[in-house]
Amino acid sequence: MGKVFWIPLIASFAAMAVLYFIGYLADLNFLIFKISLSHTEIALLPVFVGAAVGIITERMLKRKAGEVE
Repeated sequence: MGKVFWIPLIASFAAMAVLYFIGYLADLNFLIFKISLSHTEIALLPVFVGAAVGIITERMLKRKAGEVE
């Protein structure tokens, strides 16, 4: 259960971090995370992509584990 849980979680957070970093570098509003005293802006596209990456990674691991057994 350890790898089945941690690998998709790490993959999803890594995908989100990379997309937010790209948004920060390129100043893309749909990939940006801004925090200031007056307001906070969070783009949801990296969250959705990160969730999709996690789900796909989990399915790939389950399929691979099924082939081994």
